[in-house]
Amino acid sequence: MYKKILFNTCLTEYCDHIFNFALNLAMENDAKLWIYYGLGRINGDKDKVELVIKEGEAKVAQAYVEKMREKTFDNYAINVTDGDVVGEISKLARNAAVDLMVLGTSTELPLSMGEDPGVESIGTVATNSILRAPCPVLVVPPSMIPGLARG
Repeated sequence: MYKKILFNTCLTEYCDHIFNFALNLAMENDAKLWIYYGLGRINGDKDKVELVIKEGEAKVAQAYVEKMREKTFDNYAINVTDGDVVGEISKLARNAAVDLMVLGTSTELPLSMGEDPGVESIGTVATNSILRAPCPVLVVPPSMIPGLARG
């Protein structure tokens, strides 16, 4: 059903579990797995931006490539950009004709002024990606992540 799956990572331990979910989904569907890592806005000249992007690509490769090799999966692409994360991931999904985006949620409590500490947020990137995505978005909840289940 899915031929192109886009996984958004922040390169934390939390994302490792979401990556495993996305990888298994890609393998089950014989789909290409796009791994996206957004750097946010980088201040600096073109050379600095290019250097930071190359460093980001190396970090993504270090985090995930060996895991894919162990499962003999090689149908993937790594995409690292600067700029607005949600805008860039939406643009990539549209330009690559992605069938499904796989995202995690925020694991932080919304303790900003005026927010109820008993209500948890799914996170800014997940919320805005859902609203701007050109394709379906699958959000992996913390309750599926070992050690983060609540209740």
